[in-house]
Amino acid sequence: MRIDIRPMTLPESPGEPGVAGDEFRAAYAFHERSNAERYGDNLYVNTPVELLASLQPNADYRIDRLHAWDGDRLVGIITLYSNLLDSTDVVEAQPELSSDLDPAQQHELAEALTERAHELAAAAGRSTVIMSTVGAATGAVAAASGFGGADPQHPEVAPLVRRGYALEQVYRVSVAHLADLPDLDARLAAAAAGASGYELVRWAGGTPAEHRPAMRSLHERMSTDAPIGNLAWEPEVWDEARLAEFERTIQAGGRSLLTVAARERATGELAGFSTLILPASGPTARQHDTLVTKPHRGHGLGMLMKLDNLARLREVRPELVRVVTWNAEENRPMLRVNEASGFAPVAYEAQWQWKAQP
Repeated sequence: MRIDIRPMTLPESPGEPGVAGDEFRAAYAFHERSNAERYGDNLYVNTPVELLASLQPNADYRIDRLHAWDGDRLVGIITLYSNLLDSTDVVEAQPELSSDLDPAQQHELAEALTERAHELAAAAGRSTVIMSTVGAATGAVAAASGFGGADPQHPEVAPLVRRGYALEQVYRVSVAHLADLPDLDARLAAAAAGASGYELVRWAGGTPAEHRPAMRSLHERMSTDAPIGNLAWEPEVWDEARLAEFERTIQAGGRSLLTVAARERATGELAGFSTLILPASGPTARQHDTLVTKPHRGHGLGMLMKLDNLARLREVRPELVRVVTWNAEENRPMLRVNEASGFAPVAYEAQWQWKAQP
C-alpha cells in the first residue's frame, strides 16, 4: 500500500463542486461509517453541514485534519486539536482507520498517522500528545487510573505502545433509550423530593445573561473537579468571550443546547449543571458536561438534573429517542447516576499520553 498523507482543504459548503468538495464528501462518508463501526448504527451521526461546521477554526482551539490516501481511495484520517487558551503544550488527536484494510495495512497506516501527528506537534512546539483510541473494560494494558484497559495489538494502539505512551484513562460510552424509561416521571419526582433544598433552572440555546457569570465559574470547575487521571490538562479560565465562543461553536451547523442547572434555594448559588447537545437530525442526543460542585454533592443533584433533561428532551424533541454519554471509568459516582438513569455501555475509548523527554 502506498500511503499519501496530506492536509484536508475545507470547502465553503458541503455541496461545493471541485476537489475540496469531493474530498469533503469522501471524508464525510468515511467519518460516518467509522462512527457506526465504533459506536453502533445511528448513534453518533452528523449531517454534512454539522461536520463541516465542527471543522471550522475558532478562537479556542486549532484543528488540523490529515487524510491518508491510497491512490484515489481515502483509507485513514487523523484529527488534531490544539488548545489556544490553556494546555498550550498539548496536542489531542484521534485516528480513524478504514475497516477495508487488512490488519497489516491498518498497522502500517496507524504508524504513519502517528508519525505525522508527532511531526506536527514538534513543529508547533507542543511537547505532549494525547491520543484517543479504541479501549475496553479490561485489557492486557491497564489504565493508570485503575479502571479499564486496551489491547496492545489493536492497530490503533500498537504504535502508541511502541512509542512509550501511557494509558491514562478509559472512557465508557453509554446509551439511554427513553423507551426503556416508562417510569421517568416517577423517578424525576423522587429525585426532586430528595433534593428539596434546591430548585432547577432551565434554558435552551445560549446561557441567559443572569446565569452567565455562574456558568463561567462552573465550566472552570468542570476542568478541575472532573477526573482526568494524569492527563496534562491545565485548569481552565472562562471569561465572557470564551463562554460565547463555546456556545457559538457547539451550536454551529444546526445543533442546539439544552441546559438545566441546580440552584440552592438558601443562597441562590448554582450548584451544578447538565447539558445536552441536540443534533440537527437523527435519533440521538449527546450528553455534554454534567457537574455537581463538591460542596453540593450528596443530595442526588446529578441524578435530578440528568432525569430532568431526559424528560425535557421527550417534550421538546420527541424524535430524539436516546442519549449517548462519555464518562471516565474511574468516575464511579457519575457512572452510578448514569446506570440508575437507564444508561448502558456500548463502547470504550482509551486516552493515551506521550510526553517528550526533557
